[in-house]
Amino acid sequence: MNRIRREVVNGLLVLIISTSLSAAIAAFQIKFNILVWALIVMAVAIAVTGYVVFEFALGHIAASEARELANADSMRQREDEWLKRVGTPARLLWNREGDASGFIGVHDAIKAAKPGSDYVALIYFGSEGGSDRRFMEDTGDARMKVFSTLLDGVRLGRIGDYKRIICFDRDVLTADQDLESGILRVGEGPGTIERALGEHCREMMKTKGCSLFVAPAVYRGVVAFIGADRVYISVETASDDTGGRRAAGIILFCDPPNGEIVGQFRQIERETERHMVAVHKVIFPEDSDAAPRTAAL
Repeated sequence: MNRIRREVVNGLLVLIISTSLSAAIAAFQIKFNILVWALIVMAVAIAVTGYVVFEFALGHIAASEARELANADSMRQREDEWLKRVGTPARLLWNREGDASGFIGVHDAIKAAKPGSDYVALIYFGSEGGSDRRFMEDTGDARMKVFSTLLDGVRLGRIGDYKRIICFDRDVLTADQDLESGILRVGEGPGTIERALGEHCREMMKTKGCSLFVAPAVYRGVVAFIGADRVYISVETASDDTGGRRAAGIILFCDPPNGEIVGQFRQIERETERHMVAVHKVIFPEDSDAAPRTAAL
């Protein structure tokens, strides 16, 4: 009970007692009446008893509130201790407009990895192909910074092995014989990738320690492994303009090391690797050898 309410109740009880005492004093001035005196005594007894009960109940409530606060503090301490031990199992990093939190989070996780850690990425392109498979437009240089950090890490030995598997629906692969044989194209339509990734793939093919593959999709999204105990997956939304998919952020599993979670995603990697084919050429639309694809669409 708050202080104001308590004072009101105290005042009410004091008023009752004072009124009863006033009546008792007035009774001395009149002829003795046992009924009047009995009523006065009863009123005083009720007031005193009510006040005693009120104080007892108030003390009980105060004690209960104190116990609840103590329990809440104890629970909060246990939660804090538990979070210190297990960390944050997953973090959602959302690419808001003008913000590239997802790419920045990936970049920081790569930089924080142990020297010599491997990096493996599975990236899926749907039936819309490279023309609509976009990351957020307002990511600035964050995405290119991730690509640069990966290649520099391989060249300097900070990253042991860098592997990227570009995945398409199985019917897209079987309908495009060039793609199925390891020829990757930049452009529009099924079986293509977008330009920024194409340029990065070309650099990968020139860099020792990097490997590039195509494979049928097992998981329709992005899954990337950083070392032995870190993994992140993409969070994708539908584009309002084209209806295509847009990677709007990531869920990062890296604080603390999540061996069990990583193991579950490793199954996706192993299943994808069973049917992957090495890429031996990346072709852009302006290339002189950009011949029409052999496709049965």
